[in-house]
Amino acid sequence: MSEILDFTEVLELKKVVQEKYNIYVHFHDACGGQYFSMEETKDGVQQFIKEFFSVKKLLPVFTDDGLTFTLERIELC
Repeated sequence: MSEILDFTEVLELKKVVQEKYNIYVHFHDACGGQYFSMEETKDGVQQFIKEFFSVKKLLPVFTDDGLTFTLERIELC
């Protein structure tokens, strides 16, 4: 199941990706959950987003084109 972020966390992600990669991250919030999309991707941006969320124990799951992702909770055994 997808994890839900509060708006403060969403704004933080959008800000750091914009500053570091000059990529605008779109935030989509609907009844079915949240997801994120980007109009473009650049080398290193997916890894950066993964590291950004790893401290929150969240894993971004990207589509094949790397432009859209959802978040899942990392389960530790």
